[in-house]
Amino acid sequence: MKSIFLQTNTAIWALLALATTLSWYMGSDAALNIPAAMLLIAFFKTRLVIMHFMEVNHAPVGLRLICEAWGIVCCAALIVLYLPS
Repeated sequence: MKSIFLQTNTAIWALLALATTLSWYMGSDAALNIPAAMLLIAFFKTRLVIMHFMEVNHAPVGLRLICEAWGIVCCAALIVLYLPS
């Protein structure tokens, strides 16, 4: 039996917790409050959840491409909307 610390899901969960802590720290510090970077972190976390915990990484290629395209388009649209004018 594999140790719980050697499983992929545990590593992904730890990465999600680290990304959450990083975005929380960035939001609380005025010098690091960069909306585009925070959105990129949020969509990176979304991608991890979709691919690993919803197991889209084992789905057919078409579904994987749709999920990847959705993340890229939504993230890019939000970043463009939040750019200072």
